[in-house]
Formats: sequence, C-alpha cells, structure tokens
Amino acid sequence: MPKRTARKPARKPTRKKVAPSKGLTGPRVVVVPPGPKSKAALERKERFVTKGLRVGLPLELTRAEGPFVQDADGNVYVDLGVGIGVHNAGHRPASVIQAAKDQLDRLTHICYMVATYKPYTDLAERMAEICPPGLTQSIFLNSGSEAIENAVKIARAYTKKPWIVSFRTAFHGRTLLDISLTGKEKPYREGFGPLVREVLLMDYAYPYRDPEGRSPSECAKARVEEIEAAITRPEVDGQVGMLVAEPVQGEGGIIVPPAEFFPLLRKLCDDHGILLVDDEVQAGMGRTGAMWAVDHWGVVPDLLVSGKALGGGLPLGGVTGKKEIMETPGPASLGGTFGGNPVVCAAALEAIKTIEKALPKVPKLEALMDRRLRELHSTYERIGEVRGIGAMWALEFVKDRTTKDPDSELARAVQLAGLKNGLMLLTAGYFNNCVRLLPPLNIPLPLMDKAFDLLDDTIQMALSGKA
Repeated sequence: MPKRTARKPARKPTRKKVAPSKGLTGPRVVVVPPGPKSKAALERKERFVTKGLRVGLPLELTRAEGPFVQDADGNVYVDLGVGIGVHNAGHRPASVIQAAKDQLDRLTHICYMVATYKPYTDLAERMAEICPPGLTQSIFLNSGSEAIENAVKIARAYTKKPWIVSFRTAFHGRTLLDISLTGKEKPYREGFGPLVREVLLMDYAYPYRDPEGRSPSECAKARVEEIEAAITRPEVDGQVGMLVAEPVQGEGGIIVPPAEFFPLLRKLCDDHGILLVDDEVQAGMGRTGAMWAVDHWGVVPDLLVSGKALGGGLPLGGVTGKKEIMETPGPASLGGTFGGNPVVCAAALEAIKTIEKALPKVPKLEALMDRRLRELHSTYERIGEVRGIGAMWALEFVKDRTTKDPDSELARAVQLAGLKNGLMLLTAGYFNNCVRLLPPLNIPLPLMDKAFDLLDDTIQMALSGKA
C-alpha cells in the first residue's frame, strides 16, 4: 500500500446547513412491534370503537410516503398492502396531494346533483378515454361498495331482470347487497340475514382447488357450463340480468383465472341477454400491469366498477358503462350527497397520471416477484401455490401439499412475524390461508428484492414458532 503524503490540515470551509431529509427510509424496526404507543392506541380503540371493526395489525400509523409507513413508535415498514390496493403509485404522490390542496382552496363540496363542477366532469371524460372501448358514461360514488350497489341498480333498470350471478370466493363490499354477492360467510355474512334472495353463487375458475384436478382450460370450461346450467333452471330461467365478476379475485386469495374464463363468460352473457359487470375495485388501475385487469382477457364488459386506487388515497368509487345502459335509470334515481366530491375527483385525475407513469415499470416488477415467489415455493413445503399477475400476488399456505388442507394459522403467523422484519403484509383467501402482496407499482426493485429476503426470514420465523 503506498504511503500517504503528510500535509497540513486544511481550513474547514463554512458550509450551509442542510435541513435533514423529510423522506421516510426503511425498513427500520427500533421497537419490537407493537410498541407501547401502538398498544396504547389499540387500548383506546377497544374503549371507543365497536369490536365489529377488526384491526388486522396491532399498529398505530402516523405517517406514510412512497412504499413506506411509520408507526407511532418510530418503526418504518415496507408496505406490501398499500391500504388494500389503494396506493398503487405509493403513498402520497406529490402531484396528487397538490391537486387535492389546490381544489380545497376553490370548492370542497356542493353536490353534483345541485350544480356541476369541473373535476367531476373531467374525471368522467377521462374514464371514457382509459376504460375499454364503448364504456363512455360514468357516475362517481364514495366507495367501491357503493359503486357495486349502483351497478346492480343500473343493470336491473336496463334488463328488467332481478337475478344476479356472483361467485363464492368473490368479495364485492360490505353493504347488505354486497355481502349477498360475497360467498364468504364469516366474517362478512354471518348474523346479517336475511340477505338479498335473487343471487346465484357459483364456483370461480380456481384451478388450484378444482375438485376434479382439471387443467386450467378445462376448469374454466366446466365452471361456465355450471353457470349455464344454473341460470337455465326453471325457477330463474330468463330472470338473470347480471353477472358480476372480478377479473382477478383479490380478497379470494389473488385468484387469477385461466385465460379462457372471461371470454367464455362474455359469450355466456351474450347468449342469454345478461350484462357482464367487471369489478375492478382491487384489480384495476394498473395493479395487474394493464390499466384494467379485464384487458388481459381481451373482453369488453358492459359495466366497469372502479374504486380504491382511483381516488389516489381518497374515498372514491365509480361505475362506467355503455351509454345505452347508463342512461336507462330515470333522472334523480342515482346519486348521493358526497359522491364524486370535487377534492377527491381532482386527486383522482392526478392519480391516473401517476399510475400511467408507473405502468411501464410493472413488467420488471412482475418478473422479480414471480422469480422470488417461486424460489420460496420450492423452499417451503407449506406453501401450496404462489400465483399472481403484474403487482398482485399471493402465497397460499397449506398443512400438506397433497391434501391441500388450508393453514390459516400459518398465514396469520407470517403476517405478524413480518412486522418484526419491517414488513406490512395482508392476509386473504376464502380459507384465510393466503398472504397477498400488493406493492406500489413503482416500488424500487432493490427494495422489493430486499423485502423478499425479509419475507423469506419471516416465513422461517413463523414456521419455527418465533413469530
């Protein structure tokens, strides 16, 4: 090693003080979660908030930015759930926040049924541009649940037929009508009956759990044949007006259907005069690598329901459809006081732009997630299947790969162990045995790779009982 030449110490220059960065970095765990402040917050929740509102993670969150969230105790987590698929371009994109702030200075509320305002109409025009061809008219509501309700009203007004086809592993919201369309009894339906009677709950094309072990294409064909048999039974024949389906089931466990499934559903609906209603609340807005998940299947629905990421972090849902269908309900039959609030619509217009900018990044993110998840699948026998598309993936945990008995306890253990490693994870699945991954579309790839290292360690912790 060459010797260093000694020199006189230079005079220290006067430097301008630089304010510390306000951006969050992580993951960083400084207190084993849940820390004391989070515990105190949960104790307050138990005193003042109904136990019917369950909190999945024992945390009090105080701040979020990009792919990170911070809890009250100073821990910073990589958020792989982003508010259940809401922050598709990360938490608090600057342009979305600025658009909402600017609109707050102009008009916060008047109700679009009282007088029009530009952000609502601009958003309706924007949806006509980005939705599948022929879907040109919209109504905006407060949530995806409310949007599903309105889609049913619109479909019934148009078809004059009361019955609806939905799926047992579906999730369409928490209103009385929405849980009637959702097959999972506990916690969504139990104790809330009687539910809406005119609903046929069918099996979705879920190849991993096909009872006959069919190939994906044969599974898709069999499921549609079962639907056709159900809708032609004498008691409902000619009375089914609507089939509602998620192009990728989120709450059901990120069930990606075979490529043939939605084209077959489209044909079935056309053959029987049924409207195909596409629930894109979780799978839409770029989550699967296309603006709308249904685009992957080459199908144009009659109505498209949006929500979650559409509002850029603010509450918003929408129904966009064909003009002749959307114009069927009479004047004043649709609406709501806060639906399509001007601040939320202004944020949504910017949210669409941020997602469009993020979409080109999804193929590389998808490739990374696919590779790392398959590595985990090959490592851990308790992972029955990994599946997904774009930035929407899941691990399904089982007690045994041969029997495929669901293991909900392990999925929950992985979720809780993730906190100790700085990961926020969501569970899902009809049997509560899946961990779903919904990272921001623009999450840096090195950070996502690091998150998978932590997930690997998290699964080891859960399996060893150290969660």
